[in-house]
Amino acid sequence: MAPRHSAWHDSTLDDVRPYTITGGRTRPKYELELTSLLSTGTASGLADIGPEAEALRLLCAGAPRSVAELAGLRSQLVQVTKILICDLLDLGVLVMAVPTSIAPYEDTHLLEAVVAGLRRLV
Repeated sequence: MAPRHSAWHDSTLDDVRPYTITGGRTRPKYELELTSLLSTGTASGLADIGPEAEALRLLCAGAPRSVAELAGLRSQLVQVTKILICDLLDLGVLVMAVPTSIAPYEDTHLLEAVVAGLRRLV
């Protein structure tokens, strides 16, 4: 279902069956976790993507989003979302967002409290 504010919105798309959206495909091409983060790529040829894929691209334009978040925001089955994401990855419309660096965590008191709490559970 396309967002109501999208230029792509067409009420006839609200009832489109998932296998129609994915072109009959049932498995994504790539291994994607629910927590995989995606952001917009640098592809310029967007004429080949449909309204469902365009909506995913627009959602990733502001900040990286997870697969689960995209599926939830679109009210779509996760499997359908993953298949569309794979298409967008192939076109370069979306890219996997990977953190460039992870800052070291220096608050050892909190980590020690977590470990102590976990030990009490056992």
